[in-house]
Amino acid sequence: MRAHKTTLLAILLLGLTGTAVSQDVILKKDNTTVLSKVLEVTSTEIKYKKWSNQEGPTYSISRSEVMRINYQNGDVDKFNDNIAPQPTPQPAVTVPKVQAPMVQSQPEPKKLKSPYSRGNVQFSLNGGVAFPMGDFGTTSNDVLCAPASFGGDELETGYGAAKTGFNVSMRLHIPAYKQDKDIVGIPIKISVLHNGISDIEKKRYRSLFEWTSSIINEQFGVYGYDYQVTRYPKYTNISLVSGVDYTHYFTKAFGLFAEANIGLNIIDIAYSYAKNLKGGTLMYVDYSNHIQYYSPDAMVIEYKPKVNFAYEIGAGLFVANHISLGVYYSGYSPFQVCPNIREVSQTYQMEGGSEGDDTTAPKLQVTALSIQLGIHF
Repeated sequence: MRAHKTTLLAILLLGLTGTAVSQDVILKKDNTTVLSKVLEVTSTEIKYKKWSNQEGPTYSISRSEVMRINYQNGDVDKFNDNIAPQPTPQPAVTVPKVQAPMVQSQPEPKKLKSPYSRGNVQFSLNGGVAFPMGDFGTTSNDVLCAPASFGGDELETGYGAAKTGFNVSMRLHIPAYKQDKDIVGIPIKISVLHNGISDIEKKRYRSLFEWTSSIINEQFGVYGYDYQVTRYPKYTNISLVSGVDYTHYFTKAFGLFAEANIGLNIIDIAYSYAKNLKGGTLMYVDYSNHIQYYSPDAMVIEYKPKVNFAYEIGAGLFVANHISLGVYYSGYSPFQVCPNIREVSQTYQMEGGSEGDDTTAPKLQVTALSIQLGIHF
């Protein structure tokens, strides 16, 4: 009986011993152990299966967490070299925060103005005396579309007869090209040319109205007409032109300029007025032997405005950079003009007359030379 017990104890001890030596023991740095079957050891990790479930999943543990491995065959792998030395604590150093300077956006550089006045946009006012040229100023103007000989041989001088007037203008200069002291620009200009009629034309005008229109009713001894001209026609040209100008500066305060422009012009001839001084009644017998009475108080001579082509050339000099003195030659394409004559009577509430025919009227050519002083802003 005792021999049988001894045999059983020996078998149990052999089983326990086999079990103990058949395990791989992983000893971790936190003094815990893992009973396992080590499969692979790499430079970074250890792969194993749990001893109690060797058919189960494969686990891995970081090599830096393991101190050593005791294998079932008695071999030992130590990993003390993986223990990282603990850094010596250093005193905390507080670094003051330095606020980066704010970068301010730089304003766009302003465009520098040209030292020369014509190098910038410029507005100017100009004005001066205007001398009629060519036929416009040297001959007589047939403003009534009547033959020149109608007023007498001494007035038979042709067509024109304006007197010295004035020319004013507003001008905008836009620079288009700059090269050192040379500047090319685009002018936009509105100008007004105004001229009255000459003394010789006034004489002719009176002769056509006063002498030929003063009629005496010899049968009844009554003045029917006795006209006297109290208002004479005047020429007004309003033109809008544009073109090109060129300026060369010798200094900042002195330079020469030249320009040429084309555009459109509206010419208007102011109406004239002849008053019946006598105010008498002209009586006559018509074809039906009825006595007719006719006595207009006045005669009004009107002219229709015309639109025609305009051109202008000029040259001059700048002084003190804001004052100019220039000479300009202005011209307008010829146009035909003939008045409408209206007879007006306040007494009899009567108004009537005749309309001129432009197709048979002579052409008027308007040209003038003006000297203008300009102020530039």
